[in-house]
Amino acid sequence: MRLTDPPATRPPAAYLLHHPERPEADDDHRRAMRGFAARLGVPDPTFYIDSLPRRDGDRPEFARLVQAFMDDAHRLLLIPGPWVLACSQARVRLAVQMLTAAGCRRILMLPKPLPPRWRTAPRPTDTAPGWAPSGRFLP
Repeated sequence: MRLTDPPATRPPAAYLLHHPERPEADDDHRRAMRGFAARLGVPDPTFYIDSLPRRDGDRPEFARLVQAFMDDAHRLLLIPGPWVLACSQARVRLAVQMLTAAGCRRILMLPKPLPPRWRTAPRPTDTAPGWAPSGRFLP
């Protein structure tokens, strides 16, 4: 490697949950994660997707994700929200501690979508007496 070569960038990891009753949500989440990575200026994420619901609590992809951080394959984790890590705040904290201990340096959540901008009605120019297009009142 020459000194002028850019440093190798590790792809971020993205952890998602697959909902069998809503398969269209998987594509939406993947698309949102790819867009988020692009806005951050990082490569497309490597996806780790566990299926829900699981009564035994086994999450094989989460285990693979932790192992990937231990192997230094990723440094950044993208998630749609804390709910993908666990169902309670205490368990979310444990999952974050586990990921951090494995080598995860940052966990970023998708930002909430902005509320729609309310369209303001155009100001009437000829219906109000004394109104000029410049916004000032005429004498």
